[in-house]
Amino acid sequence: MPDLDAVTPFSPDDLTPIADLIGDARVVAIGENNHHIREFGELRNQLLRHLVTERGFTVLGFESGFAEGQLVDEWLRGGPGDVADIARDGFTFKLGDPPEIHEMLTWLRGHGGVRYAGLDVPSSGGSPVPALLAVRRYLEDVDPDVLPLVEAGLTASEPYASVSNAVAPGRYAAMAAPARDAATAALAVLVAHLRSLAPVYQQRREGDSHAHAIAEHHAAGALRIDTCLRELAAMMSGAAPALVSSSRDTYMASTVQLLRRLHGEGEKIIVMVHNGHLQRVPFAPKPSMRFPSAGTHLAAELGEDYFALGLTAGVGTTTGLTPDDSERLGFRVYENELPPLVEDSVEAALAESGSCLVDLRANRAKGVTGPSSMRHAHLFTPVDVVQAFDALVHLPRMSVSGNVPSA
Repeated sequence: MPDLDAVTPFSPDDLTPIADLIGDARVVAIGENNHHIREFGELRNQLLRHLVTERGFTVLGFESGFAEGQLVDEWLRGGPGDVADIARDGFTFKLGDPPEIHEMLTWLRGHGGVRYAGLDVPSSGGSPVPALLAVRRYLEDVDPDVLPLVEAGLTASEPYASVSNAVAPGRYAAMAAPARDAATAALAVLVAHLRSLAPVYQQRREGDSHAHAIAEHHAAGALRIDTCLRELAAMMSGAAPALVSSSRDTYMASTVQLLRRLHGEGEKIIVMVHNGHLQRVPFAPKPSMRFPSAGTHLAAELGEDYFALGLTAGVGTTTGLTPDDSERLGFRVYENELPPLVEDSVEAALAESGSCLVDLRANRAKGVTGPSSMRHAHLFTPVDVVQAFDALVHLPRMSVSGNVPSA
């Protein structure tokens, strides 16, 4: 069993040890080994409050659609609506459903002063439409003559556009290659146009210096949906290389970069995404395949100014997903028991440590060779834990949030 150094007892009542490890880092990513987990949601909320009130963090980026996130940001700044409705409509992938998210949003609105952004591609990974509609609204103001570029993207992507990535891949697989290429080309032309005309459009929106950057990012999100489906089709057919691209992770990293541009590089940003997205090394869905995570991009750009905190647990329950046409997003979330720990996992290495905090940067500095896998939902995926994270919180038990039904 691999050993880890710098393992200390952890209590959610004292977050100072984590904050001290974070130090002066300006982008802090807080993970989870699966979504809809009560203990991770509660700990994230406590860390968020501490980092905002005690450490000066002012921006929250969340693993949810960038296009949809504007609704959340407007609500936090006093906009109308009920928190449950905002969480449902302003978050993708059903990530606004857990009560811990409602508590987080309610606290942020009451505290004030924190800006919110979704980091992810639009429409739960199923459709470019929300992003394209945002681009259309922008172009209606700055250059109505090129609105046909948006319409071309809407028309070409219509065959696969759907409520989520539970539905879109099947529709995309049914498309002929020329139709797929036409969608990619239409969206790429729109992105290229916005990038080329940036100086002109920015002059036309004098006094709103960020409007063009946001519109361009929406267009990039529409294209990233398309290329994500192309990547997935290659993986499903066995045509993908061992090192594949990841349009979702690339887009999430670029959203963090955009937030630094919009709010100032001196502002401190909290990022809440899955452990697999925030890790500093490529993610391996299986031993024969890897892709650069969002954290891979951010670590390369920011170095020590990026801090990756993983959250995991030993035993309990977790969530799974299954297609369900009766559900709003085309899939159902259900609860099931966690499988037994595997020998080379970080969870097995920490099984006797209870609630603990591991300083993995200290382990890296000492050349410690740590565990080689980590829990990912109900599976264990290969990862060099010491290299992947800067610190790790391990909890003895995890459980599913809210009223998620059993499998």
